[in-house]
Amino acid sequence: MNRILLPLILLAIASLQSSCSEHTHDAAAHDDHSAAAPDSTPATVHDALPSVKLDNGQRWKANPETTTGIANMVGILDTYDPSSGDPKDLKAALDDEFKLIFERCTMTGESHEQLHNYLIPIHHALADLDGIREADRDTIAALLARYADYFE
Repeated sequence: MNRILLPLILLAIASLQSSCSEHTHDAAAHDDHSAAAPDSTPATVHDALPSVKLDNGQRWKANPETTTGIANMVGILDTYDPSSGDPKDLKAALDDEFKLIFERCTMTGESHEQLHNYLIPIHHALADLDGIREADRDTIAALLARYADYFE
């Protein structure tokens, strides 16, 4: 990854995190492009987001770090016990792993664009996650489960 772009990406992610209380989020930035979804309620935000497309009916090749990051996020959700876990710790762990996916991304071209299309709804769901509502955790789990539909 370009040495100049990494600090810009981290700055963009940090600014997105600091705006969580406003519930107005742009899509996570990565490389020299970003896709922004219009502000809307959580029920309609996914309708406005770009959809993930397959590579002529085949799944895209993802870098191993991305696949590991998604698996780690699934594991974080799977092991979270709402009766004893700290919702803030859950959100922090998921956010940290999500950031690592961007930091370690080496994908380029159309597979990279489609990865963004896949990650943007997760970014929005994480921004709204308080860790308390089971429906929010279920939404993120369902989005993560779709990874294997589009990437190998």
